[in-house]
Amino acid sequence: MNHKIKAVIAIGGKGTRLNEITKGLPKPLFPVQGISTLERCCQQLSRNNIVDIAVTISYKEDLIINELNIIKEKHNVDFNIFKEEEPLGECGALWHLKEKLDDDFLFINGDLIFSLDLSRLFKFHNDLDSCLTLVTHPSSHPEDSDLVSVVNGSLVDKLFFKEKCNIENASKAFLGNSGISLIKKTILNDIDPPDNIKNSSIFSHLVSKAFNKKIRVFSYNTSEYIHDMGTPNRLNKVEDDIRNNLLDSKSYINRQTALFLDRDNTLIECGEKQYICSLSEMVILKDNILKLSSLSKNFSTIIVVTNQPQVSMGRLTLYELNKIHSTLIYECRKLNLLIDDIIFCPHHPHGGFNDEIKVLKYDCFCRKPKPGMLIEASYYKNIDLSNSLFIGDSERDRECAENAGCDFNFVQDL
Repeated sequence: MNHKIKAVIAIGGKGTRLNEITKGLPKPLFPVQGISTLERCCQQLSRNNIVDIAVTISYKEDLIINELNIIKEKHNVDFNIFKEEEPLGECGALWHLKEKLDDDFLFINGDLIFSLDLSRLFKFHNDLDSCLTLVTHPSSHPEDSDLVSVVNGSLVDKLFFKEKCNIENASKAFLGNSGISLIKKTILNDIDPPDNIKNSSIFSHLVSKAFNKKIRVFSYNTSEYIHDMGTPNRLNKVEDDIRNNLLDSKSYINRQTALFLDRDNTLIECGEKQYICSLSEMVILKDNILKLSSLSKNFSTIIVVTNQPQVSMGRLTLYELNKIHSTLIYECRKLNLLIDDIIFCPHHPHGGFNDEIKVLKYDCFCRKPKPGMLIEASYYKNIDLSNSLFIGDSERDRECAENAGCDFNFVQDL
């Protein structure tokens, strides 16, 4: 971006789910592998040249201020502390801070441990002239998560709130809100502050109101490390990940290795010269997925790349395709294959279909065996194609891998 960025870290709740472990210490102050979550957050911001940080506090402020003074000396950052006289919820303090914020600001929940190349997020936000960009990733628990539907890959077209979620949402959307967002300050002029602390999160208030006002909201899907430590199980997981050096290795600052996967006849059944055009037609190839799950542990990101020409033929809508892919990601996760993204080519070079979408009927660079989808993933996620692997079922897949400079294996040879 051409202007500076300020960060806002929201430190609010009492962390009752962790109270047996933290003994009343605010969650962001609890040391995880020897370093508090708050310090890890500030350390990440400092590494990304963000040194002007606003912190909203409402619980045990003396302890938090003491920690902030220590962090300030260690990481050369400056803090603007806003003490809530009464709890304002996750985002309620933003309207009080508005005059001190920059044109764009980064909002972070205080119980997150993350490692991001923020320059890529800023570029995405700026290139799309976004008012509100949510950092998202495939949810490990879509039945109780805030989710977004993003049928075109970036523009949010539907919201799913965790209070109303259930298992059916696994077939509607797969991208979960991570708790990090990049926001234009001007949006605070168009939306009033929340009047109910129970509905004061960025997602339930700011995103919801922006969406209803037809303000464009974008999703920045990343496979980088973002996890909250707000429950005992999540805390244990984060501690294991830190010990195994997953935080820094998953950041796009560092080169990533990808396992690229074909979809049809690799992950799901599809007859010769046939197309999957509805969720009811999807049949999971469980044995293949179990083999791929074991192999996937050797790579930093897992990406499905698939030709879907039936979109351009008018046989399959993007919304139905999103349902298929959301369910596929959910079913693969149950078999320990954790898919980070699905990239699809909707084009087809030949015309003459009754309901075809003419704007999609051309000879593109993304349709396999051309390497466009792999090159796109490499660009956005800093993937080293020469150290990545593509697994598929056809000569078309093999040629695509070769054209991208990527290793290849046939799924039938696993």
